[in-house]
Amino acid sequence: MNQDPEIRHSSSTPLSPRGLAVATALLLLCTWISGCASGGPGHSGQPTPADAAAGSPSYSSNLLREGDLLNITFQYSTNFNVLQKISIDGSLNLEGIGMVKAAGTTPIELQDELARRYKSQIKEDVITVKLIGAAAGVYVVGAVLRPGKISMDHPMTVLEAVIEAGGYEATRANLSGVTVLRIVDGKEQTYRVDLHRLIQGRDVTPFYLRPSDVIHVPTKRFNF
Repeated sequence: MNQDPEIRHSSSTPLSPRGLAVATALLLLCTWISGCASGGPGHSGQPTPADAAAGSPSYSSNLLREGDLLNITFQYSTNFNVLQKISIDGSLNLEGIGMVKAAGTTPIELQDELARRYKSQIKEDVITVKLIGAAAGVYVVGAVLRPGKISMDHPMTVLEAVIEAGGYEATRANLSGVTVLRIVDGKEQTYRVDLHRLIQGRDVTPFYLRPSDVIHVPTKRFNF
């Protein structure tokens, strides 16, 4: 049996933020693989319709959250334009109106709230809220070209996450054995997603991801 990958770094050279994210994902993956091998708790096998519904686009992946970077622009009152990150308490501090709750809303809902709050100061202006940098993300590891954290600025499927990670390694990736690790109520849940069937059009049910999911694209096993 192959040993779990060992993660090392020099004490004199700290890991970069991207390196730390990859290391965290790999540590989760090692724990996950060990749990699966020992028959530990968790769900395995093909995702059921209920699984797909649990990760549907209506989930909070399309809601703003703490740490998201927003670009708020006004078509005419450009003096109110701002690039700001949602604070840890979920709010924005905007010129002219002060504190505004942003976390837990969609960009469209926030636009409507800003239009209401600014109504007495501006007339017939167009306010646009764009998510520039998403704090939420998933981790893609294994046989992909750019393993690491993928930002979730929109509802994302497993296939989309793999594409964002540079795509799979054509000669090494086992697309039939892709797995997703998810923490639900403090417990590990494991789902198998057959991307080979999906790419061939034999499975049209998308599996949507949740923040902090870990997607593992395994390598093929060759018998010599």
